[in-house]
Amino acid sequence: MKKLMKNGKKAVAGLVLTMLVVCMVSSVAQGAVDRYGSRKKDSKGYYSYTKVSAYDDRGYACNLKVGAQIVGGEWSYWEGKGIVDVRSKSVSFFADARHNYRIGSGDKVTWIQN
Repeated sequence: MKKLMKNGKKAVAGLVLTMLVVCMVSSVAQGAVDRYGSRKKDSKGYYSYTKVSAYDDRGYACNLKVGAQIVGGEWSYWEGKGIVDVRSKSVSFFADARHNYRIGSGDKVTWIQN
């Protein structure tokens, strides 16, 4: 019974340490991300405009790939660090504006905002 309790304590201690490490790593990966998207009009019709800023929790600029699209049109992309903005090509019809960004090699985040 003593051996079982001793092994159980080790397992719980290991689990707690693992959780602490995971929490510390995820807090380092997180930072400030601000995103903005809109549908705008010019002389050729409507276009999508996307602006994203991303910094890690230490204040360093993140690598970004930012995209903008009017539904039915082509995606336009721009890459950079810290603050990146892009506008899509104009289309002659009224449609939703799509936006996306990717930080480094992470997952792409896509949303519709008019």
